[in-house]
Amino acid sequence: MGETKGISRRNLLKGAALSAAGVAALGVMGCSPQAAGSAEGGSVSETGEGGKHTWEIKPEPISADKIKETVDTEVLIIGGGYSGTCCALSAAENGAKVVLVEKDAMLNGHGVGGTGAIASRELDKLNISFDKAIEMERWVSTCGNRCRESLVAKWFRESERCMNWFLDLAESNGAKCMVTVGSRSVVHPEIDCYHMIAGGQIFEQHTMADFVEYLFESEAVKHGAQFVYEMPAVQLVQDDSGKVTGAVCQNKDGDYVQYNASKGVVLATGDVSYNDEYLDEFAPIAKKVMTRLCSDQGNVGDGHNMAAWAGGSFQDGPWPTMMHPQAAATFHGPFLFVNPEGKRFMNEATWVQGKCVGVMVNGGSDHAWSVFDANWQTDLLDSLQYGGGMFWDSFRAYGTDYQAAVDSHAKGVESGLEKTPAYFKRANTLEELAEMMEVDKDEFLASVDRYNKRCKEGEDTDFYKESHFLYPIEEGPFTACMVAPGLLAVVGGIHVSDSFEVLNAENQPVEGLYAIGNCSGDMYAYDYPINVQGNSHGRCLVEGKCLGEQLAGVYQEIGA
Repeated sequence: MGETKGISRRNLLKGAALSAAGVAALGVMGCSPQAAGSAEGGSVSETGEGGKHTWEIKPEPISADKIKETVDTEVLIIGGGYSGTCCALSAAENGAKVVLVEKDAMLNGHGVGGTGAIASRELDKLNISFDKAIEMERWVSTCGNRCRESLVAKWFRESERCMNWFLDLAESNGAKCMVTVGSRSVVHPEIDCYHMIAGGQIFEQHTMADFVEYLFESEAVKHGAQFVYEMPAVQLVQDDSGKVTGAVCQNKDGDYVQYNASKGVVLATGDVSYNDEYLDEFAPIAKKVMTRLCSDQGNVGDGHNMAAWAGGSFQDGPWPTMMHPQAAATFHGPFLFVNPEGKRFMNEATWVQGKCVGVMVNGGSDHAWSVFDANWQTDLLDSLQYGGGMFWDSFRAYGTDYQAAVDSHAKGVESGLEKTPAYFKRANTLEELAEMMEVDKDEFLASVDRYNKRCKEGEDTDFYKESHFLYPIEEGPFTACMVAPGLLAVVGGIHVSDSFEVLNAENQPVEGLYAIGNCSGDMYAYDYPINVQGNSHGRCLVEGKCLGEQLAGVYQEIGA
């Protein structure tokens, strides 16, 4: 897991325009893009020095005479996302002196606010339980067995404790939890473990995307934590032994402020979605998506750079990507997919990551079309007993009827036809639909005819989609929804220990430096597992809480 590699900030925003429809599909309109910051020695410089990457070129230390102010603390957290704000609260409530610096003028949250957990008291109320051995094996195998299993196992041990802590916090602030359903697929199941937290005064003041972060901040401040905005970290401070003792930041007036941290510096700076140099090196498939969804444009790898400059290493590539096929239309189901040439190219009844990769690799484009006939609602209802899950079903409360998902998607499709006709098409004939989709008409008609034959035969000998997902396309009107992959995050990065210490290429800790959340690596590899829905947020919760306790000196390892 070791060779140190690094980050550039050139062309960070190239191809990064957000699709409003795609973001709305995720319920995250509050997750607006932030401009990528630039600071001397910081994160938006060109690569140079004989073709070396930015992260391989350590800048000269900022001289003491340029430091306008020095602040002493015990724990310095760099980054105000889920993991960083959680860590700030956890450390502060356990007695540590905490400062969190955030480069933007706001805290940053992603997704629809749900958090995955392998167990919780909310799941107990619903009599829901899971076999941890099976779910961890699914997680690890999805990662190509290249993640570090001891780190994943720590998450499985700590998940319930941390989620119950979070639930107590949410309820004390007037919020409630709704557990949503997963997928009943035999091949790609998604367990019913997605905890959506909503309600209360703080929630009303924010969005589903950033409510959790502001909830953590409000509690952390009560325990004395300080949150400093528009204060990007520029470079880490190290003593003669190489120990990280703090960081130099730059305020909005351009002045440098040095924060000294006696107990540790925590990198919680998010992923590298908006840094093409990192994507080229570690996650080239991420550049094939139609849109980069709901990753702040400030997510350019500041923490990755600083870790590498301090002697840290990165996990081996390719880094896993979190992708959802909602950059265009908001629904697709298990129905026939055709690429821009009008040709079928994959088994459509798979999971979200599989659909994204299938569209881009097997379909050969940044989009495809999901095509179905007038009976689609009946077909969808039938399909949910066998499949479903992320965006095939809906964010439906556990225990509700399948019909609720059908009704929700029916409204979404009708709304899409009216409001975003570029992504939703409907015609009385297949010929007309082909013209509206701008695909090769003959190829499309041949694909539909061949697919209908497979449906009647009851066996998909082209791609071996399970027979219960074979729904013919015969009765008009016919509808097509654009299936377009969107990048949510690159969930790989800095090589860390099971205690979240940044490790060098020899697997030795860079003393005083830690990394959590999507800037840290090793928790995932190759691909992002979704059998535990919401596990990225669940990972931020566990890492933030456990590291906060660790830095405050109170952490007790479960099972130790």
